[in-house]
Amino acid sequence: MRILIVEDDPDLRELLESILSVKYSVDAVGDVSTALDYLTSYHYTILLLDRNLMGEDIGLNLITPAKAKNPQCGILVMSAYGNVIDKIEGLNKGADDYIEKPFDIDELLARINALSRRFTPTTLLFENITVDMSSKTIMSDGKPIILTKKEDAIFFTLLERMGTIVSRDEIINSIYDHPENIASNTIDVMINTLRKKLNPSIITTIKTRGYMIEHP
Repeated sequence: MRILIVEDDPDLRELLESILSVKYSVDAVGDVSTALDYLTSYHYTILLLDRNLMGEDIGLNLITPAKAKNPQCGILVMSAYGNVIDKIEGLNKGADDYIEKPFDIDELLARINALSRRFTPTTLLFENITVDMSSKTIMSDGKPIILTKKEDAIFFTLLERMGTIVSRDEIINSIYDHPENIASNTIDVMINTLRKKLNPSIITTIKTRGYMIEHP
């Protein structure tokens, strides 16, 4: 899952990026122009949006282009404008949730998790391959595809970070208890096996950087 943070307070932006990047792929920017560039270039599951940017109430203007790029992008507005009228305005503009500043980080994380559950598709279709993210089952033309435990871990690690490049080291660290003992080409071998079992075009090699699964 990829998250875009649009927040002009550098301290809060850095804090949110630090906390969220432990679990998610995160981009963090401080102005509308840069945010529009990122929204155009990348696929986001969640947009965390400061309403007041650089002293102007212009953050809500990002909702329409964000939804145009990805209607399934969950948008959470973070704002000091916290009365009922302000919240209604934000929701009527297309936001999916609205939290008043200052907020509790645990509450923010709970709201992000709720939006993730709401907007992350449970079924993905890659040509003839159907993946059920809830049950972690994979079907090809109606027949189940059986993966080994490690192959399964690699595939769903890439799916959970769909649209972003995942390095070999990141994959190794996520699926092995003692990654220091694992040769880097181990992942390459298993990726090749996955391609044979699945559709070869599903997993893309990004030269020198790692692997990625594009959004279907």
